[in-house]
Amino acid sequence: MKSTKYRQVLPIHLLAIFGLSIICGCSGLGSKKIERPQVPPDIPFPVAWLQPEKKAVRIDELTQRELWGLVVLKKWNEGSRDFVGTDMDMNTGKVYLYYPNVVYVKWEDTQLPDGTITKHASKISGGDSTITDQVSEGILPPGVLVLDMDASGIDPYVYLLD
Repeated sequence: MKSTKYRQVLPIHLLAIFGLSIICGCSGLGSKKIERPQVPPDIPFPVAWLQPEKKAVRIDELTQRELWGLVVLKKWNEGSRDFVGTDMDMNTGKVYLYYPNVVYVKWEDTQLPDGTITKHASKISGGDSTITDQVSEGILPPGVLVLDMDASGIDPYVYLLD
């Protein structure tokens, strides 16, 4: 799988680009200060390295949150400013950008008593809770785009190396 190769290579590239701090949450290595990427003042989303009160987590969670922040920063710096929120699936590592009138749905199969298989939404997320609530109740408001979580989202290990 392509993503697996990047998961092995990206931490090495991140060390070279951003220093040890991006991998282990350290603010420095000895007397040498490690610099993280500049966070634009107009970005409305928090990034992990600017939230010191949230650093008391496991190293793998911190690494994921820093990758999440790097994805958001890269998108923002590329000019994508129309997303209204973000989320990261800590199980898959995928980052989801929330856009107006877009919801992400994780589908699961359920077997009915008569033996037929039907799909149902096991997880729904998006930037507008009114829309996600409606979709969870089986109502699809007009103009809303439903994206499959498994087929969408951003894999930071691929995206950050592009």
